[in-house]
Amino acid sequence: MTLRALIASVAKYYLGNPQIVEIAVATLLARGHLLLIGPVGSGKTILAKALSNAIGGAFARVQMTNETLPSDILGYGVYVQGEVRIVKGPIFNNVVLIDEINRAPPRTLSALIEPMQERTVTIEGITFKLPEPHMIIATMNLTEVARGAAQPLPYAVTDRFTASLQVNYVNNAVEREVIKLSDQLERLDGKPQNPRPVNISTEQIYVSDAVIDYIINIVEYIRRDERVEIPLSTRAPIALYRLAKALALLDGRNYVIPDDVKKAAHPALDHRVVLKPEYGDISPAGVVEEALNEVEPPTYL
Repeated sequence: MTLRALIASVAKYYLGNPQIVEIAVATLLARGHLLLIGPVGSGKTILAKALSNAIGGAFARVQMTNETLPSDILGYGVYVQGEVRIVKGPIFNNVVLIDEINRAPPRTLSALIEPMQERTVTIEGITFKLPEPHMIIATMNLTEVARGAAQPLPYAVTDRFTASLQVNYVNNAVEREVIKLSDQLERLDGKPQNPRPVNISTEQIYVSDAVIDYIINIVEYIRRDERVEIPLSTRAPIALYRLAKALALLDGRNYVIPDDVKKAAHPALDHRVVLKPEYGDISPAGVVEEALNEVEPPTYL
């Protein structure tokens, strides 16, 4: 399957904003994880299922509650006649949708750090590798956070998402098409009808030192911003670097240009920007946009 065919396969079911589809596919190619932020019924689950279906992968969904245990996601060991038998959890699928991730208790959220960072899971002292490709897509409803029905994500977890996207309701014209497609969407279960595993690497995409410096300068500008409470970690420029490479690949190039970095900046950085309480009149996206406006991109003569 070509990259354009992959995007088209996802866009067949997820209607509306093509940039969301592009960033979702780019995050997969970057071997990253995706955080979807938006209201209930805005198509977040459909996007996850469509992506799993398109790559020929296995799909699983976990509905987070305040009673969800680590074993509900990772799996557990069962002692049978003196031996330990491992029952693997839903994390061992290619695409794992974690619904309302910020409803989970702290211990369960902490259990996600190993699979998200190391791509391994340890059960009863035994470490297992996760399948390739592997991607966690988590959803979060900010309205629930504002109402106090759910807590914001711990920064240690948020920082491990390569990208985040704001997913909103579609306009009337698109909604009309969604209604027409609703029967097909209801049958979409994330299982590929014609398995065609996608294994495309961005490792051969060239990134010049000038572009890497541009990435670092954007991140450093945000770090120096007095409105930002938590300095961006090294995961921030790494995420921006990897996502820019994936976007270059999707654009048919084997090298990254500054425009790839600009396109990747909001998905890679917005969710990492935590503002001080006294600066409630600006958004994280506004801070990132200011950095893009102020930091000079490299020029080539």
